[in-house]
Amino acid sequence: MARMRPRNVRYRIMGSPRGFGGRLGVRSGEKYRKGVWAGPASFRGFAITSRNRPEYGVCRVIKDLAWFGKAVEMASLHAAADALGISQPALSKAIRRLEAEFGVRLLERTPRGVAPTPIGEALYQRARLLGGWVHDTRVLVHDLKTGQSGELRVGVVPALVESVLTPVLGEFLAEGSAIRFHTSVQLSAVLLQQLEAGALDVAIAAVNPERPSSALASTVLGTQSSHVVARLGHPLQGRRFTLGDLAAQPWVLPPANISLRAWVDALFVNAGIASSPAFVHTDATPAVFAELLRRTDALTVMANDSLASSHGKGLRPLPLPAPHWTLQLGLFWRRSAYFSATMSVFRERVIAAFANRGQARH
Repeated sequence: MARMRPRNVRYRIMGSPRGFGGRLGVRSGEKYRKGVWAGPASFRGFAITSRNRPEYGVCRVIKDLAWFGKAVEMASLHAAADALGISQPALSKAIRRLEAEFGVRLLERTPRGVAPTPIGEALYQRARLLGGWVHDTRVLVHDLKTGQSGELRVGVVPALVESVLTPVLGEFLAEGSAIRFHTSVQLSAVLLQQLEAGALDVAIAAVNPERPSSALASTVLGTQSSHVVARLGHPLQGRRFTLGDLAAQPWVLPPANISLRAWVDALFVNAGIASSPAFVHTDATPAVFAELLRRTDALTVMANDSLASSHGKGLRPLPLPAPHWTLQLGLFWRRSAYFSATMSVFRERVIAAFANRGQARH
């Protein structure tokens, strides 16, 4: 009677790195039962199942790290599983595999969901870099195989969607390009974080000389002016007013790490004026509240490009002493990333679209 092979047993590949094309050997007693290798640690990495189907352990680790990263970012296993399109038990199992591999706890429960432990946070930062490397490698291979990249992940500040990004996308569409674009419309600080994390390939954002990033390279596009704006017929339109009058108005403002918020705060601090807290704090561009500005006496700071778009309808810059500010904008990418042919074409078209955006408005 033939000897039955036990279930749930996997056998090691003998040491040569020739892969599955070479001769496979199995050492007696080197079995993988219930997820634990019985053989020497030097053989960790690859396995061949009893059905002779190769399983690449490294690929599984990469996938588990990506799932773990999503759990950290969303601070919820349930939300992360939904975003990944998998079940929560599958996500929990992946995280347990990582914890068993490293021998440490990576996540801990919080009243609102989950949070990384100190070691989990360190692993998350490494996983982000690995995720970016995997994406760049895929793009590189696709470029070599087909001569062009299949997709480009682009981040852009809201003020330049209409005047810069839209014309560029229109050019690609008009020429029948097979490239697909994934866009993220956010404020500059968020875009640059996404870019460093490997979630974007390029970002059109504000240049901040006080907080340069050694991980990013950039091309300066030019400058953009921003103004304190109010509705037509606002009490401060058409009459003299002081900075104290400005400070007394309700304001719609973004977070403190955004340049235009810093400008407004510095305006009043330098004048020795205590301004009232903003009526609306938003993590988006204040331009999304344009309708609120048209209906009330609220003020905000808006870029020329936003004023020239549909957001600026019925709004006008206030005259002096309300100042205007100038910001430098650039196109950013990761220094360590593969700079594809598509990225090069995109960069040249963005530069041209930025230079021509004033002409397109007239």
